[in-house]
Amino acid sequence: MQDANYGHSIAIRKRIADGEIPAVWVGGKLKIRESDLHLLAVPVIISRPDEQVEEQVEDDLDALAAKLVASWPEVPEERKADLGRLLAGS
Repeated sequence: MQDANYGHSIAIRKRIADGEIPAVWVGGKLKIRESDLHLLAVPVIISRPDEQVEEQVEDDLDALAAKLVASWPEVPEERKADLGRLLAGS
């Protein structure tokens, strides 16, 4: 398998042991059916430019913040003033 560029034999054996790839022992060697070779292929994830990653992280954080705020209970106006003073450090 390694010779066919499917990956290092140790990595392939680990994936077999983890049950990701079916295999059988034949004559003291692990064999994988030709019909299962597609399971050895691992998709390549092409990284995005840092700018796109930063935008996605910012969008994700904004969405998370909105979700958290929407789940908060109503805060009376007088408590908002107290919280404002606490956050301002006065």
